[in-house]
Amino acid sequence: MTGDRILDAALVARVMSGAEAAAQIGPRETLAFSGFAGAGRPKAVPEALGEVQEWPAGIDVRHSRVAQHALSGFYGALDVAVVEVAAVLPDGLLVPGSSVGNSQTWLDLADTVILEVNSRHPRGYEGFHDIHHGPRLPLLRAPIQLTTPMQRIGDPFMLVDPAKVVAVVETDRPDEGTPSSPIDELSRTMADLVVDFLRHEVRHDRLHRSLLPLHAGAGPVPDAVLAGLQKAEFEHLTAYTDTIHDGLLDLLDSGKLIGVSATSLALSEAGSRRFDGDVHHYKGRVLLRPQEISNHPEVICRLGLIAIDSMTEVDIHGNVNAVDGSSDFAGNAHLNFFVAPSTTEQGTVSRVVPSVSRVDHTAHEVQVVVTEQGVADLRGLSPAARARRIIDSCAHPDFREQLTEAAESARPYR
Repeated sequence: MTGDRILDAALVARVMSGAEAAAQIGPRETLAFSGFAGAGRPKAVPEALGEVQEWPAGIDVRHSRVAQHALSGFYGALDVAVVEVAAVLPDGLLVPGSSVGNSQTWLDLADTVILEVNSRHPRGYEGFHDIHHGPRLPLLRAPIQLTTPMQRIGDPFMLVDPAKVVAVVETDRPDEGTPSSPIDELSRTMADLVVDFLRHEVRHDRLHRSLLPLHAGAGPVPDAVLAGLQKAEFEHLTAYTDTIHDGLLDLLDSGKLIGVSATSLALSEAGSRRFDGDVHHYKGRVLLRPQEISNHPEVICRLGLIAIDSMTEVDIHGNVNAVDGSSDFAGNAHLNFFVAPSTTEQGTVSRVVPSVSRVDHTAHEVQVVVTEQGVADLRGLSPAARARRIIDSCAHPDFREQLTEAAESARPYR
């Protein structure tokens, strides 16, 4: 594999096994691994190390801010970066693999670097990436000059100082596949409501027939929305999101979607085989960026995204407890949807509650809530009207009386 994958003569001499590379890491050194949503994560070195605590550890922060916080020193020093790539070119140029994530930041910050060169990633991945380099901290950084989803603003390669690379490990192993969410009738019902709402917005001239760039989060309902768009009348769609699921691949294959920008693939095993087996078919229509760009609030706001995300629960005030990953997109989108069944699977617990257990999105930014019961368009409503709309349109009938009592007892709703 070395011949066509590792083209830097100095780094060829540093090829070793995963166990030998792991031995280069000291017992108290901090480690950062590449990868996003399971894709592009190194495999041999973490396996040789056993259980480790990754850096930064245990943080709960928006994905768009991790790199900035790390560069600002919020998480302390980084000793070692272990980064998976598809190829190593001369002079420190790296061809990323199935994700970008924060890899370039880890390469910049780490004292030493270990590269895993994974031949399972097609050599044709070269050209799929857009790595934005430049000042990234306050007072020095400039506006992100990105005005369309598929615009390039960087370089196709990551950069590393070859002197920092202490080991290169050759692998040939797939990413862990992301299973496709099963789309049941309940999910299709909610997806139909979302697609019909988009039609309503087009009829009232609030959206164009090609809509706006799409973000579809994780879960069966966003997946069902993508499947619904496959059959809908909308054409020439684009997507600006963090991960590329099988549903987006389907839209690309059908021609409905003309391009998608993300930071990572998140395909099923079948989807990965389809993508890697015909990788040149997707070149120019798939672009992978650092997650601080894919999730950048400034860019999301400028592009005017339509964000469709799953939620765990919503309260009568309009606050949402959402599935991880929604915050950057929904909070800055032109139009956001939060979707979930009105009850848990057994039907004994309402997902519409008097007060959510955790607030990921406040009522000030939640626009449209969808359950199988219906759609609550909360735009332009007072707190009392929001409560009535959510209860009447989205709550299961078994819980509406109880929720109405809770709304009437809450002082802002009297």
